[in-house]
Amino acid sequence: MEPQIIKNKPLSKDESKALLELIEMSKIIISKATNASSNKMKDKEWVRIAEQFNATATSCRRTPQQLRLKWENLKKNARKRCTKIRMNNINTGGGVGEYIPPDEILDRVTSLLGNTASGLVVPYGGDREPEHFVVM
Repeated sequence: MEPQIIKNKPLSKDESKALLELIEMSKIIISKATNASSNKMKDKEWVRIAEQFNATATSCRRTPQQLRLKWENLKKNARKRCTKIRMNNINTGGGVGEYIPPDEILDRVTSLLGNTASGLVVPYGGDREPEHFVVM
């Protein structure tokens, strides 16, 4: 007989904030290193974060894999939101554009991600030649 997989409720805003606080305190999780030793340290850190999270959680217990997936989804959503804001500014030329509601959690994730979320700013419009150098 196969064991049944019980799906938990999605994390609430308060639970997401609590998870984010635990991640902000952990320098290992935020580290971009992906070698074997740092991956082992990250796995141990996720177990520690899950224990701390479950000690304060009011609803159901979460596994380290569930919390890690939530963190990956938060990063993905923060990057999408940054891209949407940046494209909105490009399309309108910096003027008033589509309203994008504020999101405290995604803003905090964006600040943790740094350049990987906001992208790099290219001076002079990228590879476009300045107009005074164009030869006709």
